[in-house]
Amino acid sequence: MRPETPRAGSARPVAIIDLDRRVRSALADALRVAGIDVVGTAGEAAEAIRLIEEGARVLVVDPRLPELADGQALVERVCASWPDVLIVIMGWGEAGDSRIARSAAAFVAKSIAPEEFVAATMAACGY
Repeated sequence: MRPETPRAGSARPVAIIDLDRRVRSALADALRVAGIDVVGTAGEAAEAIRLIEEGARVLVVDPRLPELADGQALVERVCASWPDVLIVIMGWGEAGDSRIARSAAAFVAKSIAPEEFVAATMAACGY
């Protein structure tokens, strides 16, 4: 099943936050092909904050950023300062019942197929 193309005016600009540049690029490309507005990618928390300030309304975040607690701190800061920004956590394994998982609109495993990643992200964005 192919994801529906987003309707004009309903877009929630997305930013991809992951330490690995290749992962960021591949995920951004997959979302763009599906018609999602990807406003940028970042490899660290400070860059992610800049993207929010520039209009990102959904963050797809791998919480394992350069410092171990960096991803958790980013999610907590975003939830406190920008409650309208949705967070999709991506990672290996299960989301579990951690604080970071409870703060997220969705959890997406990095091991899923690209079309499943797109569908899960679109669902979290309200498409």
